[in-house]
Amino acid sequence: FSSISYEDKTYVINKILNDVKGRMLEDIVLLEVMKSLPKHKKAFKYKFNLGGEYDMVIYDSLNNNCEIYEIKHSDKISLNQTRYLNDIDKCKTIENMYGNITNKYVLYRGNDELVNDIQYLNIEKFLINYK
Repeated sequence: FSSISYEDKTYVINKILNDVKGRMLEDIVLLEVMKSLPKHKKAFKYKFNLGGEYDMVIYDSLNNNCEIYEIKHSDKISLNQTRYLNDIDKCKTIENMYGNITNKYVLYRGNDELVNDIQYLNIEKFLINYK
């Protein structure tokens, strides 16, 4: 590491920090949501066997339906953020286990916006309203 340029070191350090911040944010959101849900709802991360994950699924056992979430540390909207939310096979897998998907969300640091049937929500507002 000491033999690479300052520019490359800075890039690597920032990449690691952003990755850690993203994972911490996912864990914080999931924990806060889990603490506030009624007994008939469960929140969890779902990892697919062939790769990919939903950062949060909220399952409503009373109505047998669910909502799926991607959680991003970014304040920018990007189509790449919704690739798993739009993946038909991944959605079918979830619906087979947890009922109809009623909503798809990206929680991020930007402004609330609807993009191609996926609701982008400001993560701070989401957490404040969810308590």
